[in-house]
Amino acid sequence: QPDLLDQLTERQRVVLESAFHAGYYDSPRANTGAEVAESLGIATPTFHEHLRTAERKLIAEHFEAE
Repeated sequence: QPDLLDQLTERQRVVLESAFHAGYYDSPRANTGAEVAESLGIATPTFHEHLRTAERKLIAEHFEAE
């Protein structure tokens, strides 16, 4: 079975991993989307676009595999 992360572009993977390691998915969040975006040198809307696209790809791959 191929790695789910192979479905992502390099940039989507970097954004997703950065968000995870920065505590973006923690509750409460350790860092906001704006803070993670700033650490990556990208605009907040760009961060969210890459993140949502990556999440959508991973979720689709998971549910279509069932």
